[in-house]
Amino acid sequence: MFEKRFKSHHDVKSIIGAKFKSSKRMGTPEEIKVLFDSEPKDETGILYIHTPFCDKICSFCNLNRKQLDNDLEEYTDFLISEFEKYGATNYMRHKRLEVVYFGGGTPTIFKAGQLERILESINKNFILKDNCEFTFETTLHNLTDEKLEVMERLGVNRLSIGIQTFSDRGRKILNRTYDKETAVKRLGEIKAKFKGLVCVDIIYNYPDQTPEEVKEDAEIVHSLNIDSSSFYSLMIHEGSKMSKDIKDDVFHLDYKLETDKELHNTFMNTLLDTGEYEILEITKINKKGRDKYKYITLSNKGTDILPVGLGAGGKLGNYEMFRMNYERQFFSYSSDEEQRIKNLSGLFQYPEVYFEDIKKFVPDNTFNKIYKLLEGMKEKELMDINKDHIELKGDGLFWGNTIGREVISISLEEE
Repeated sequence: MFEKRFKSHHDVKSIIGAKFKSSKRMGTPEEIKVLFDSEPKDETGILYIHTPFCDKICSFCNLNRKQLDNDLEEYTDFLISEFEKYGATNYMRHKRLEVVYFGGGTPTIFKAGQLERILESINKNFILKDNCEFTFETTLHNLTDEKLEVMERLGVNRLSIGIQTFSDRGRKILNRTYDKETAVKRLGEIKAKFKGLVCVDIIYNYPDQTPEEVKEDAEIVHSLNIDSSSFYSLMIHEGSKMSKDIKDDVFHLDYKLETDKELHNTFMNTLLDTGEYEILEITKINKKGRDKYKYITLSNKGTDILPVGLGAGGKLGNYEMFRMNYERQFFSYSSDEEQRIKNLSGLFQYPEVYFEDIKKFVPDNTFNKIYKLLEGMKEKELMDINKDHIELKGDGLFWGNTIGREVISISLEEE
């Protein structure tokens, strides 16, 4: 079996980025003007808005965020000015947004009046499809009923709530607000009041977590009729409080691969065994037919993402965009070859991958090498190989990102 488990699709993206790093170049102002003056090849688009602020920092988090130290009025004005600027470009006037996604940080840290101004500006400056998936990441403690009413009235139809765990012990370790009883009660209230999808994030394999604790997390998700749940093994990133505590020898994490697998399978199988859930992608389980998770589905296909906000990243055409601060924004050119490999990697975020889709992104000789790799995975009982597709099964879902990384490694050798 594999010596190391790669837990996230970011592990795959890192080797793609390393491969094409030397060929990247900065986009010139003239090129970017031509881009925004042009018409897009595809009208489907995603709008991503980043809010790099939280009122409480999770112990495991190193994302682009900081503790709130102002009333966010300046940031609200900044976002609205960006919507007006980009919405007026020819490129975005020809876009039909299928996804609007507020990430963070904690996007519901805004006041209700600020949220109203922000959401009204999006609806005014962009064209949203009738079936637009409109998501807010949020925590339980700052999503008030007043904010919920504003958001739903102005188009928000999906919530992604950072629960992480319901365990009282686990919530203290991860620095979450509320104890288990309060968290369950508040999540139930939100589910009852909000007409859209209510989805949650769960983290497993925090220090000394037991199978009983992760099973209870899954049972609560089921009992509250949650529409979908992402589930990730705890990752310690440089810059997080946990990483600093580990360096200072005040926190210890004894990672064991077999424990990681046991907890992963316990959460997943507890929900699958109800007969009401399905694997939507390799780190997300879905109440059958509910969540579409278009943000990730379209991202994996290479759909344009307009990024707005400090720390926001995305891409339009072959140009990757990143906003560092109020004054500085970077555009870098990404080759067709890099885009092709990224689209290939996106296929392997799902339990089923079709051979015809793989062949769209690699030549026949590379496909043959990939197929041979997959046959080896079948022998290890990680997947079934059908006439036209593979299907991950059992431990194959646990190893999904590692399998994807192996496939991409073969593809990059041919570049």
